[in-house]
Amino acid sequence: MTRSDNSPGDAPRAFRERRATSSAQGSATVLIVDDDPTARLTLAAILAPDEYRIVFASDAAEVRQRLARIKPDVIVCDLVMEVMSGDQFFRWLQSSGRWHFVPIIGVTGFANDVVRADLLRAGADSVLVKPCNPRELRAHVHAALRTRQKYRRLAARYLKLTRLRAARVAI
Repeated sequence: MTRSDNSPGDAPRAFRERRATSSAQGSATVLIVDDDPTARLTLAAILAPDEYRIVFASDAAEVRQRLARIKPDVIVCDLVMEVMSGDQFFRWLQSSGRWHFVPIIGVTGFANDVVRADLLRAGADSVLVKPCNPRELRAHVHAALRTRQKYRRLAARYLKLTRLRAARVAI
């Protein structure tokens, strides 16, 4: 990534973009969205042992730019952001055919059951309260990637079945 891909001082180069070597995670890309540079760095540091490819964005507008260039496997997103709130952003992702199946982990400083429930209804697949427990965050990301992998296998099987049916009709 170039310096323009992240705010100055965002994170050391090692955290800006990491390639996965584990076969369990493949080269999974985690998009971290938070308007607080310290929070982005903290989330990246927590996920560093898993060697995901980490991409940062500071708000929903910047995410839209990133999504034109990357295909994240999971999005970790703060609730409170400029331009568009996290729940509005989750709804936008869910309404998009292209990003509908990308798991979203919402993070919020609000330890309120109503806020967490609203985020889940808006499209978050899970919600964590800041400061996140490192083990729990890593487990949520791993679970989201596992779900994403299941979806990909199901989609591949569906495509194969559709092609077989089309071939059978053509005969």
